[in-house]
Amino acid sequence: MWNNRTVRLALWAIGVIILAYVLWNVRTIIIYFFIAAIIAFVARPLMGLLGKIKIKNWTMPSWLKSALVLIAFVFIVIGAFNFIIPTVIHQADIISKIDTDNLIQSIQPQIKSVTEWMERANIDQNEVQKTLEDEVTKLFSVGDIGSYIKGFISNLADSIIAVFSILFISFFLLKDGSIVDNVVGSLSPDKYLDKIKTIINDAKDLLSRYFIGVIIQISIVMIVITIGLTILGVQNALLIGLIAGIFNIIPYVGPLIGGLVGVSLAITSQLELHPDLNIMSFGLVAILPFAAAQLLDNFVLQPLIFSQSVKAHPLEIFIVILAAGSLGGVLGMILAVPVYSFLRIVAREFFNGYKVVQGLTKNL
Repeated sequence: MWNNRTVRLALWAIGVIILAYVLWNVRTIIIYFFIAAIIAFVARPLMGLLGKIKIKNWTMPSWLKSALVLIAFVFIVIGAFNFIIPTVIHQADIISKIDTDNLIQSIQPQIKSVTEWMERANIDQNEVQKTLEDEVTKLFSVGDIGSYIKGFISNLADSIIAVFSILFISFFLLKDGSIVDNVVGSLSPDKYLDKIKTIINDAKDLLSRYFIGVIIQISIVMIVITIGLTILGVQNALLIGLIAGIFNIIPYVGPLIGGLVGVSLAITSQLELHPDLNIMSFGLVAILPFAAAQLLDNFVLQPLIFSQSVKAHPLEIFIVILAAGSLGGVLGMILAVPVYSFLRIVAREFFNGYKVVQGLTKNL
């Protein structure tokens, strides 16, 4: 016969399995809600500013503030796409016209210098050169762009539904700021209600500061890279800066990927104007704006964002991001800081009797 403890454990296990199954099947809705929540967090300060507008005794109602914020957001996104899509198509056209054989031939002097060094180091140069040629060919191969575009068009209906759903959820999260509080409160035991309300309010403030800080970080990185590439005379410098800024969201590896993609795009842009371009020399110079942006980001922006928004030490964040990357890959690294920040607030409210929790949450 099973004892009561075994029955309870079995029921808990069944409940967890059912919950996991339900969450997995509604994961799309969860993603919509998550994106809408980020929009709401970022828009909170703007909602506050609109709330200060008074005309005699009239103040702007919540529904109007929410609508204006979302309309502004939609116009910004549409404007960004109107700039990005034609530029990307033009850049893809440039890349598709590059003669990879001539490109490889143009860097033969640099390859020769490297192979001479490899000979001295007893490295198989033929294998390395073949790998390099294959990678260059793959880098500038855009044969799949057409299929990507077709895939996007075929999924256009899903995209429209996603956009509408996110905006709809965002509207009510902005309009009824207490909707999450009320839902969570109705599901919470009365003895924990005050703690849970504190968690929700503190999480809103902390995550709003964090996401706004990330947007500022992306913007500054984009501006630094754009200015640097513009000085070098690179076409589409703003697009390249934007791409690098977006990749910067991914901690540690994102800047490397953004730099690689950005320098490659800068080189291809210059090849259209200067077919005889010294690729190696220009590539080394083109790295400088990305390096400058990363120095600024690592030593100024990130410490400020983490210390002011999430109240955590950079080393603490570094360890959390590494652990999250091991568990969840790139997505884990992106979500590491906001999730960890939320868990710190929960730990402070429910487990503050432990010294380790007191140490991790002393600045909250």
